[in-house]
Amino acid sequence: MLEDASPTYSVDVDSENRILSNPYGYFEAHSGAFIITDVLTPRPWINVLSNDLYGVVISQVGSGFSWADNCQLFRLNRWEQDLVQDTYGRYLYVQDLEQPDELWSTTYQPTRKRAEFDQVRHELGATTFTRQFLGLQTKQTVFVPEGQTAEVWIIEVKNLSSRARNLRIASYLEWHLGGVGDTHREFHRLFMESQGHENTLVAWKHPGLTENCRTTVSEPQRAIVSLNGVESVRWITDKQEWLGRCGSLDAPKAFFAPVAESKTPRWDDPIAGGLAHLDLGPGETKTIVITIGTAPTEQAALELGKRFDEQTAQEALEVTRSKWQETCRGANVAVGDPTIDLMCNTWLPYQAIAGRLYAKCAYYQQGGAYGFRDQLQDSLMLLDWDPAHTLLQLGRHAEAMYEDGGVRHWWHPNTDIFVQSHHSDTCLWLAFGVLAYLEATGENAALDQNYSFLSRQTQKPQTTGTLWEHCLRGIDRTLSRLSPRGLPLIEAGDWNDGLSHAGIEGRGESVWLAMFLFDILTRWQPILIKLGQTELALKFEQHASALKSAVNDHAWDGEWYIGGTRDDGKPFGSHSCEEGKIFLNPQTWSVISGIAPPDRAAKAMESVTQHLLRPFGALLLQPAYSKVDPYIGYITRYAPGLRENGGVYSHASTWAIKAYSMIGDSETAIGIFRGMLPPLRSEANAELYAAEPYVMPGNVDGPDSPYEGRAGWTWYTGSAAWMVRVARLLANS
Repeated sequence: MLEDASPTYSVDVDSENRILSNPYGYFEAHSGAFIITDVLTPRPWINVLSNDLYGVVISQVGSGFSWADNCQLFRLNRWEQDLVQDTYGRYLYVQDLEQPDELWSTTYQPTRKRAEFDQVRHELGATTFTRQFLGLQTKQTVFVPEGQTAEVWIIEVKNLSSRARNLRIASYLEWHLGGVGDTHREFHRLFMESQGHENTLVAWKHPGLTENCRTTVSEPQRAIVSLNGVESVRWITDKQEWLGRCGSLDAPKAFFAPVAESKTPRWDDPIAGGLAHLDLGPGETKTIVITIGTAPTEQAALELGKRFDEQTAQEALEVTRSKWQETCRGANVAVGDPTIDLMCNTWLPYQAIAGRLYAKCAYYQQGGAYGFRDQLQDSLMLLDWDPAHTLLQLGRHAEAMYEDGGVRHWWHPNTDIFVQSHHSDTCLWLAFGVLAYLEATGENAALDQNYSFLSRQTQKPQTTGTLWEHCLRGIDRTLSRLSPRGLPLIEAGDWNDGLSHAGIEGRGESVWLAMFLFDILTRWQPILIKLGQTELALKFEQHASALKSAVNDHAWDGEWYIGGTRDDGKPFGSHSCEEGKIFLNPQTWSVISGIAPPDRAAKAMESVTQHLLRPFGALLLQPAYSKVDPYIGYITRYAPGLRENGGVYSHASTWAIKAYSMIGDSETAIGIFRGMLPPLRSEANAELYAAEPYVMPGNVDGPDSPYEGRAGWTWYTGSAAWMVRVARLLANS
């Protein structure tokens, strides 16, 4: 993002409603919305807007992208990940035809001009850009209506001057209409076509053909841009015509020279440039509604383009706002700390639901798929106020399990795109999640619901079994993969994917996994006894006892538990290691699972305090790896101090909060929680922290990084849901 020489203007705010301020904005006390007053933030500060059918990522400068159904497989507009320039998006230009040299936009991008008043309001379910320039005020609100495969922009343009205004309004985006892999622009543009229908432009990509296979040609999905509230729109559909030769988005040729309406859209570099006029009298305000979205047929697309006018759009906006406020208030967290309570009843549940369960997408990482561990854990946050949603998600994961108890590591729903898991822990998470559901609801009847198993040979649903049978096969799979010492094999990583090479030869062990399995076995025992399965309960008790002995006989390192062993028999997470001496998860789960004797549990947590605690969370390991180690995994490729390699991995740090709370050290638990909170981190040093102040980052740089304390990879992290869950624990402690 390039800053011009224009001055930074002050913003008039209600000081009583302004809390947790930093140099770039503040929280609105009554709503939790974050108000950005300086759009040149250290990194893109985004919002994720989604309803599970359609989604939008939009940054504070107006850039970002839209998608239907899956952010990886069907993006509407072209976008490139760039944390510095942030230049691709969907934009709206404004030009006063009496001052044609002054071209502005309703967001900072793409014209990149500072306004006299520039404010961005990120709230639950919507983002609003308010700007003042050239005697005009524009207010653009973007949201995704419930149940629609579309986004709606409500743009209010007010004439603040005493003279009549003759304005040109213009929308712009570059069509992509495909998956992330469709990056060869000169090739993929050959398949695209668009057609103007008055105020609506319909675009589509001609359907693909399968190699060496005669298939029926499917109807292509249509995408639209539609302007409502202007008399007519002239559509320019070729990028070169719009920009001019070697032109740029900040000053396209279309605003400064005659440009003919496109007549050859299938042969162009496809864009949606819509030019329209708007006349405003002195003090007058007019509203334009823009709809961007998709539909299965041309007729449905045209109907979608006409669906939202000013009244229906405003009504849909209020429904969307109310829905999200009500949903997030359902968390009902009351720790007594104002910042914790604010985040746990607004942005944290919103991040988990809108960002993780619905969009499965953010700026740093665009997943689009369900991760077996990921969305399963996210859904457990909803147990206290929407357990039906949790059960629905557990069912989805049950049907991603193979007959042998293994699972898919991740998969794109309704496609044949997936990866089979080679990690040792994934098959246990269904049993963990179902346990949480049963403990919260007591609805044991859910165990009798039937779900399919996948066949390894056909990769299709093959047989069916009850939810309990799915859980049991996952448990049995892990129990069948133990080392001669009785510890679970780590295979291609446990919860820590970065330990990708520790056990690929089938000999490396995971101590954390032993603790995780112990926790599952011991918590299932009383449920099995209640269900009359006393023989199986006894079997689980015996397995748990054997795991407890193995962990305490072979994994205690004197002051903490080791992380595990490698295929070559050497330990990691041990005093004997030069790097990666101590790992966080075995220490916290020695407490969470109850597998450690009290004296060892206390000593392990003392070691966490001494070696891993930082003011901004608990490090995942220390010291960081500085050399690539083929017996550890890709974690050692990361720069020291980044992500799993010696940084704070937020997800695991929430387990530290839980462990300290369980040993009765609420002061340390709350201290870690507050130290991780983005509003407080950003309030203290927004430049260093860099990321959004209102959502959790996946990681924070550790002491081996020159940027210790800098946040990274926001939004798409399981820590948001876990922060809500551990906050409930703190509230009850």
